[in-house]
Amino acid sequence: MRQRWLKNYPLILSFLLPGLLVGLYFAIRGTFPFGSSSVLTVDLGQQYIDFFAYLRQTLLGHPGQLFYAFNKALGGDMYGVFAYYLLSPFNWLVVLFPADMLDVAAFLITVLKISTIGFTMGWYAKRHAIHGMMIPAFGLAYALSGWLLANSFNLMWLDAAMLLPLIIDSVEILFKGGRVMAYIGWLAAALIINFYTGYMIALFLILYAIYWLIAHTSTWQHFWRSGLRFVGASGLAGMISAVVLLPTWFQLSQSKGTYTVATIRWRFEYAPTRFLSKMLPGSFNFDQMPSGYPNYYIGALGFVLVVLFFLSKSHPWRQKLAAAGVTIVLILSCMLEPLDLLWHGFQFPVWYPYRFTFVLCFWFLSLGIAVLPHLQIGIPLQWLGVLLLVFGAIYIDVAANLKHFSFLTVGHLLFGAGCLLLAFVWFSLDNRRPVWFGFAIVLIDLSGSLILTLNQLAYLNHSDYHDYTAALIRGTQTIQQHDPGLFRVGKTTIRTRNDPMTANYLGADQFNSMLEPAVPKFFGQLGQPEDDGSVAYTNGTLITDSLLGMKYYLTPTKRAAKKLPDAGQRPDLKWYRPIKTTPTWQILRSPFAQSLGFVADTDLLKQPLYSETPLANQSLILQSALGKSGNPYFTPTALEAPQLTGVRRVSTGSAPTYAKVGQGPHHVTYRFKPIPCKIYVLTLGSQFADHLVTLNQNGQTVTLPDSFNDTITVNVTPRNPKAEQVLRFRLNKKDAWFENFDLYQADAKQVINDLKKLQTGSWHVIQHTATTVEATINILHDHQMLQTTIPTAPGWHVKVDNRPVTVKKSLGIFMAMPLKPGQHVITMRYIPPLLGWGAVITVTGLCLTACWYVVDKRRFSQHLVSRR
Repeated sequence: MRQRWLKNYPLILSFLLPGLLVGLYFAIRGTFPFGSSSVLTVDLGQQYIDFFAYLRQTLLGHPGQLFYAFNKALGGDMYGVFAYYLLSPFNWLVVLFPADMLDVAAFLITVLKISTIGFTMGWYAKRHAIHGMMIPAFGLAYALSGWLLANSFNLMWLDAAMLLPLIIDSVEILFKGGRVMAYIGWLAAALIINFYTGYMIALFLILYAIYWLIAHTSTWQHFWRSGLRFVGASGLAGMISAVVLLPTWFQLSQSKGTYTVATIRWRFEYAPTRFLSKMLPGSFNFDQMPSGYPNYYIGALGFVLVVLFFLSKSHPWRQKLAAAGVTIVLILSCMLEPLDLLWHGFQFPVWYPYRFTFVLCFWFLSLGIAVLPHLQIGIPLQWLGVLLLVFGAIYIDVAANLKHFSFLTVGHLLFGAGCLLLAFVWFSLDNRRPVWFGFAIVLIDLSGSLILTLNQLAYLNHSDYHDYTAALIRGTQTIQQHDPGLFRVGKTTIRTRNDPMTANYLGADQFNSMLEPAVPKFFGQLGQPEDDGSVAYTNGTLITDSLLGMKYYLTPTKRAAKKLPDAGQRPDLKWYRPIKTTPTWQILRSPFAQSLGFVADTDLLKQPLYSETPLANQSLILQSALGKSGNPYFTPTALEAPQLTGVRRVSTGSAPTYAKVGQGPHHVTYRFKPIPCKIYVLTLGSQFADHLVTLNQNGQTVTLPDSFNDTITVNVTPRNPKAEQVLRFRLNKKDAWFENFDLYQADAKQVINDLKKLQTGSWHVIQHTATTVEATINILHDHQMLQTTIPTAPGWHVKVDNRPVTVKKSLGIFMAMPLKPGQHVITMRYIPPLLGWGAVITVTGLCLTACWYVVDKRRFSQHLVSRR
């Protein structure tokens, strides 16, 4: 036992130390169960944690959700979402935790992934002649690198950093004529677990293959033979992963791929010397997330080793030249726009720039690993002079431009310089150089960088996540126990735009990089908050509620409302029927909500929708569905000139701009006298996003969405229709353009009567699963059709009376089927496109790999026999 420990303790420490340091940091910071905080921050708290809940539901009895989700906004493919966010085997740990404790699961997954990253890098170092405590030193330098700390909450990318050392070691074995199975397996795993970072690894492998072949092959025959083995093995890895990659590629072409940059500009994205600022520990803050510089810090000792690699005479000039070429390409990729776009699949990242720099961290450390075994004695004085010159110039440049780096302080400079000086001292020692000293430098350096980096992030309280999630699950389960049908649920509270996935109900919210563009476009046309990757159904009207099948609504009770985040007021819900009250929720039912499939006039197929006119669009949809024409339901209501307090009007025209004057308060106040039984709705243009104003109605704050790209609707129907209404806008910025600001009114009785007319033609759902719907519908007249509010997608296969039909698209998004009068049986089934072809290619790849394995095994057996 003791001998086994002495032999393996460096690898054990490589695994334990990174996770312990990260776990200790969060424990001291009070992360649950050690306190009231959590690891939920930025997208981990707003997006991924909800996908974990969805994964948990899928694993615990709903396997069809792997392919399709009716609660991905209005419905959409999930196979590509799984391929991007959820295929890491570490994620399976979510099944061990209750649905409202998944923040603890995220904590555990984070620690385990970081620990495993340290282990794989330590293993790579050990395989390359690194011994003793320097093995966990390299593990720490990689596992707590600048890239990883800055992206520690982007859990779906961490597996790539974990697998890269294993892939590079196995490809080196391949190049040396060894077996190829490990390389094929590890590369296929990287492509399957996350195709996005797998693509980045594939690009780096091309660079690394060129470097290795130039540096190590002695003849052209060796060069080409090794190169062909590399290409063949890489191709097999791609074939094995085709069951994931092919359907995902198709979904990308329908969603994220539509944003691909068409015009490339040959320019530097920032002054190249700014790249040097990230060579300091803790060089990160929140402002670096949306648009910052690349994060590649690997510790002072790691950077010194990179310079020593090129100074050392232990490697031939050909290897150094090839290494210099790879280094230049990687560094240029961190600043030259075309190369940056190449690494990101020709799309500029939305937040988290330079996502590929984990390969740069690994590359730098691999150069250090290559040179360290050759530095057995103290480095020459002239090398020390070069080091002082290089790093002195870097620190002088950063210090001179310190005011340009909001993420750096003098403290960062002093701490970084201290670690550098310790590294210089260590390398200057003779052959009695203590290994523990080098390890201690890395431990102090990377621990300090860990604290400085993560201190820049704010984390969600555990109770904010747990209490809301538990309450939402209880509320939606109450509805599902009352009514197990196929319908959507609305609510007047929201934590994230993925709430429906957390609580396993059909809503209409979603935050997803794989969101189909037709969805946010449609939401914008209805006046709902949206952007390229997310939608929120928080600003509905009676018309949109009914058309989208919002059969039930959750609204907090007065006591619970103080604790739950507000999504916006819906005073028009007074026309809905209360069916149950719990300590947290009042549950309402809409008397006129449509089913997800209903009879509509075929005029709806020809009805266009227009931008910036959400209320007109709502009228057009309802009237076309009924096959009628007439005046719109919502008509403009004239407002008198506003009362200005601490502001002045600085522009003329129908959309004025108001600017602050003096110290405040800064208010623009409108008044109107309501008419009973009328619905009142404001429209606000996209300029009102990002907290431009705070809106108050008769002393009550009206919550506005944080972000939106189109004109939204805001319900201001009076709770007391006899009282004059006061709409007070407080300016939060120096000026405000009141773009598309208008007040509309609608006759509630007319709207409700027409919605009830449309409701009489609902389909009857016989059964439904995550990927199928079977229903009957009765068509009474010619020129009618089955209109669904399920988005059309190539994976849907629809039969009417057991005969395949081609569906039509209405309103630019939904499936519709013109039908003859009579009773019809509708069968719908979703299968991800190209899944079948992907499976065939995967099986073929596995068979070819097995054949290669047999040939390799025979070759090695014959080789051993010949040696005997």
